[in-house]
Amino acid sequence: MSNQALMAWSVVVVAVSFAALCVYLIVTLKAARETLVSVQGTIKEANQTVGMLHTKVEDLTNNVKVISEDVKNKIRSTDDFFQAARNAGSTLKETTGAVRDISSTLSRAVRQQVAALEPGPEHKKTWTEWFKIGMNVVSAVRSAKQQGKEEKAIRAAAEAPVEEPRLYDSAAYVPEPFQPSAHRVYNGHSHN
Repeated sequence: MSNQALMAWSVVVVAVSFAALCVYLIVTLKAARETLVSVQGTIKEANQTVGMLHTKVEDLTNNVKVISEDVKNKIRSTDDFFQAARNAGSTLKETTGAVRDISSTLSRAVRQQVAALEPGPEHKKTWTEWFKIGMNVVSAVRSAKQQGKEEKAIRAAAEAPVEEPRLYDSAAYVPEPFQPSAHRVYNGHSHN
C-alpha cells in the first residue's frame, strides 16, 4: 500500500467518523431541543400557576386584613360591656352590703323587741302585741333602709351615678308574719 492509498483510507475514515459525529450531534441536538421545549412548557405552566397563586395570596391577605379589623372592632365594642359588668359588680357589692346591714339591724331590732316584750313564761302574747312587735320591726327596717339610702347617696356623689333596683316599696311593705289575717292562729287561739 502506498502512501496515497493510506491517505485515501485515512480520509475515508475521517469522513466516516465526521459523518457519524454529525449524525450523533443531530440526534443529541434533537433530544436537547425536545427537552428545552418540554422545560419551556413547564416554565409557562409554572408562571401561570404562580400568577394564579399570587392573585389568590393577595385576595387571602386582603381577607385576613378585613377579618382582623373586624375582630379588633368587635373586641373594642366589648370594652363597654365589660365596663358595665364591672359597674354591675360594684352595684351588686354595694347592694349586698346594704342588705347585710339591713338584715343585721332587723335581727337586732327583733331580738330587742322580743327581749323587751318577753314577760314571764305564764304570759301568752295576743295578736295585738305581735302586731306591735311587727310594726317596731318594720320601723327598724325603714330606718335601716333610710340609713342605707343615705350611705348610698354619699357613695353616689363620689362615684358615677348608678340606679339601684328597689327591692320593695317601703311605704307599703309589711312583712308577711305581721300582716293581719282572718285565719291566723297564735298560741292555740284563733284571732280575727
